[in-house]
Parts: sequence; structure tokens; C-alpha cells
Amino acid sequence: MIRKLVIISVLFFVYACGSGDKEAKIPDNIISQKEMVLVLVDFHLADASILQGQQRHEDINEFSNYRFNSVLKKHKISRNQLKESFKFYSEHIKDLEKIYKEVVVELSTTQSRIISK
Repeated sequence: MIRKLVIISVLFFVYACGSGDKEAKIPDNIISQKEMVLVLVDFHLADASILQGQQRHEDINEFSNYRFNSVLKKHKISRNQLKESFKFYSEHIKDLEKIYKEVVVELSTTQSRIISK
């Protein structure tokens, strides 16, 4: 599961680096930028919990699949819709940059809340 997320992320950035600075209208079948931020935040948080399990030498295969599917279910998206959205945003670097700036802000806010508890 972690490998899948890493591969998706790497492909996402490879496509992004190879594309121009074009901005485009987001097609109906593509996850909106706002929702994509939330989806990516949840995937990064899920990945962090999976890594904690790995550090405790737990069998994480089933858990990682469960976490991945939980994020999809929470956001009411399919694997194909996620894949197509990754592809779309990787071809539109300005949109991708905006999304990841917001992802970093959300993750930083979450981290601050956790640390302050």
C-alpha cells in the first residue's frame, strides 16, 4: 500500500515537472482543487499512521489497504477518479502548486493542534 502511494506521488510529480504552466478549466469528472486538498491531507495522515505501524514491526498490509479505502469512501471518490484527478493536476502545474501549498498549511495546522495537546 505504501508503495502504491509512493508510486502515485512520484508519478504525480514527474508529470508535473514535465508540463507547462498552463491553467485549465477543471472537467466535471475531476476532483475539485478544494476537495483534492482534503483528499491529499487525509492520504498523508493515513500514510503517517501506516509508517508508525511499520516502525512497531506490525503487519501493515491489511491496515494500509483499509486506510486507503477509508479515505476514498470518506470523500466519496473511486480509485479511477483519484487516478484521473492525479493525472489532470500533474499536467497543470499552477493548479498543483496551489493544491500542495494548501496541503502543507493543513498538515502544519494539524501538527500544531496535536503538539499543543
